[in-house]
Amino acid sequence: MPKRIIIDTDPAMGTKGGDPEDCFAIMLALNSPELQIEGITIVQGNVPVERGFSNVTYLLKELKKTIPIHSGVPGTYDKDRSNERNWLSQRDNMEQITPLLKLDEKKMDAASFICSTCLNNPNEIELVTIGPLTNVAKALDLTSDLENNIKKITMMAGAAKIPGNITPAAEFNVWADPEAASKVFESGIDITMVPLDVCHKTRLSREELISIGEHKHPFCQFVKDSVEPWLDIRSDLVSDAGLHLYDSLAMAVCFIPELVECQQAYVAVETSGDHSTGETICEFNQSIMGRITKPKPNAQVALKLDVQTFNGIFYERVINFLKTL
Repeated sequence: MPKRIIIDTDPAMGTKGGDPEDCFAIMLALNSPELQIEGITIVQGNVPVERGFSNVTYLLKELKKTIPIHSGVPGTYDKDRSNERNWLSQRDNMEQITPLLKLDEKKMDAASFICSTCLNNPNEIELVTIGPLTNVAKALDLTSDLENNIKKITMMAGAAKIPGNITPAAEFNVWADPEAASKVFESGIDITMVPLDVCHKTRLSREELISIGEHKHPFCQFVKDSVEPWLDIRSDLVSDAGLHLYDSLAMAVCFIPELVECQQAYVAVETSGDHSTGETICEFNQSIMGRITKPKPNAQVALKLDVQTFNGIFYERVINFLKTL
C-alpha cells in the first residue's frame, strides 16, 4: 500500500530567481509508486502564494497529473511576524515564466484542506512539508484534535548541529515563520526533521542541471530556464555553483526512511532572539541542562545520510525522467 501524503510546499520553478528545488521534490513524488499524493498545498516562502500556486498548477498540467491544489493565504502564522516578513508576500519584480493565476477565494484554503483530509482519514495521511510551516500551524488551530489524526510529518526544516543558511542561526523554512514551526514542534505529532546537517551532503552540479536543457522537450527547456537564474544568484551568495537537494531529500526520506540515521531530540524554536530568530535548538540530552532536565523528545532528527542511495533514486526518478520525456 502506498503512503498517502499531502505535500506542503512553496514551489518557485517558474519564477525566475526563486529556488526551483521544491518542484524537483514534487517530480520525485510523482514518479515514486511508494506514494499516493492526496493534495498539494501552497505556503508563502520561496515565492508568494499566488506564484507558488501558479507554478505547481503549470507543473502538474505539463506532466498530465490531476491532483488537488489548495493555496494558503499570504502572511505568517503570527500577525506581528507578518509585518516583519511582509516582503515575502510581495517581490513583484521577479519575472514570472508560468502564467500567473488569480487565487480562487471560494476554493478551500490550504489549512482547511489539511484539516478536513486528515480528520476524514484519521491516522492515514502523512504530511511532507518542504516550506515554512504556516499552513500546518493554522490547520492545528481549526480543531483541537488534528494532532491526533495526522499520522506523521516529514519536514525539511532547521539545522541541528551546524549553522543556518539564511542567518548564522536559522534555516530558511523555520526562519520564515518561526511561530508556526514552534507550534508544530510542540503539537505532539510524530515528526522526522530533515535538517541542513544532512541536506548539505546532497549536491547536484550546475553542469548536470543545465544539461537538462540539452533535451529539446519544451518542459526540459522550462526547467533549464527556471533553474539557471537561481544558480546565478546562489553562486554569487554562497560561492557554490551547484544545488543542494533539500526538499527532494525530505521527500525521499518519507518513503525510504532508512536513507538517514536519526537521533531523538527535543526541538525548540527560537521566536524572540534579536539575532537567533528561527534557530532550532536540538537537545539530545547531551548538554548539562539536558542531562539534568531530560526533556521529552518531540522529533527524530536526521544526522547521517546514505548519499549514494539517495543520488541513485534522484537520478533515476527525476533527472533520467526529464531526459526521456
